[in-house]
Amino acid sequence: MKRTQTVTAALILAAAAGLPWAQATDISQGVQTLDLSSGSAVLKHEFGAGNAGNTFHDRYDFTASAGQSLGAFVASLSMVDMGLGGAAFDSFRVFNSAGFSFDGTRQSAPDAVVEVWALSIPHLAADHYYLLVDGTVRNDAAGNYVGSVAVSSVPEPSPVAMLFGGVGVLGWLARRRKA
Repeated sequence: MKRTQTVTAALILAAAAGLPWAQATDISQGVQTLDLSSGSAVLKHEFGAGNAGNTFHDRYDFTASAGQSLGAFVASLSMVDMGLGGAAFDSFRVFNSAGFSFDGTRQSAPDAVVEVWALSIPHLAADHYYLLVDGTVRNDAAGNYVGSVAVSSVPEPSPVAMLFGGVGVLGWLARRRKA
């Protein structure tokens, strides 16, 4: 009993002392719907000054057609000496309607001035998807993150096979003519 009281008192004192984990606030923006009819859309979250240590879990919904490929990235610049706040990303993932996820990968060193994450999915099924950006605000300066999502049609196998077949026939003809 005494140990439980000691632990409880320590937690209360830590919260009162202002430790960042005790004061983290969720500053997620509401669910955003991306219009990919033009082939791409922008991701963006701006946060004001005084948000150091606060977390965000931003969701971007979109629909894709069968056979499309997807490319996406998210980036944040953090330069306190220039008054630019930034974000440290925890994850960058795409989910389909069944809850299956595709994970993005960090393209920069952890805690770099510019943090970049990217993902690529070569063949999507026709479905409703959402992109989830999770992270923490690095410092008290006002800042943001930006990114982009793009979808494009993947060529059908038959035109690609015909292209390679045609190149092969041209190579065979050139070799035969040389002989």
